[in-house]
Amino acid sequence: MCHLSHYIVIRQMFYCQIIIINVIIGRMLDPRNIIRTNKRTLSLFVNVKGELIVRAPYKYPDYKIFEFVKGKEEWIRKKQAAIRNNSYINQSVICYNSYFFLGQELSPVISANVKDFVINSGVLYIPAKIPAEKILSKVERWYKKAALDIITERADYFRTRLRLSPEEISVNNNKTRWGVCDSHNRIAINWRAVLLPPNLLDYIIVHEFCHLLEFNHTKNFWAIVSTIIPDWRAVRIHLKRMGYLLMLFRPN
Repeated sequence: MCHLSHYIVIRQMFYCQIIIINVIIGRMLDPRNIIRTNKRTLSLFVNVKGELIVRAPYKYPDYKIFEFVKGKEEWIRKKQAAIRNNSYINQSVICYNSYFFLGQELSPVISANVKDFVINSGVLYIPAKIPAEKILSKVERWYKKAALDIITERADYFRTRLRLSPEEISVNNNKTRWGVCDSHNRIAINWRAVLLPPNLLDYIIVHEFCHLLEFNHTKNFWAIVSTIIPDWRAVRIHLKRMGYLLMLFRPN
């Protein structure tokens, strides 16, 4: 009987602990944002809206998820505070109620008079034939096509101006970086760069081109950058503030 009472007390303490953890985590994690996957590992990230998203294996217990999140509370708070305090974040854009294109904010309008996406006077006309549930994916496809054309054109311009020839220039879908130049002199630019103002887009391309001459971020590297973009420091700060755009058009 004594052993049974001891077991009951321990079990009650355990469930009380879980309830406390649930209350604490409930302020940070909406249960609807727990995504079950086939992956064996647990991961989390804070999206562009400041929401905590957790990916967990199908059979992973909820209480272990909550314990994991609790252990990352300080990191989560910092991420959410950074998003909350970033006055550059455009709420309409992150909710897909409007779209950036080369720094211009466009209002979407469904139109039966266009067969493809058309930009005119601050409006993005979207063909009426596109079902509502497919608009976002079609906009993303339109962005990617435009990005390939625009980034290729700007890269060709700087290739001629700088007399540098990378082995390859491509458009990618990197999660955290605007551009990359690898050790094989291949340059890839994130397609979301076409959301940015033209001077930021050019900075990204120039930055990666300069890595063809200086692979690391040395004083010499920044000296090379400054010969093309003298105000690179201010541009770099602006680009950092626009980093939230890298989180757009991604599944939770």
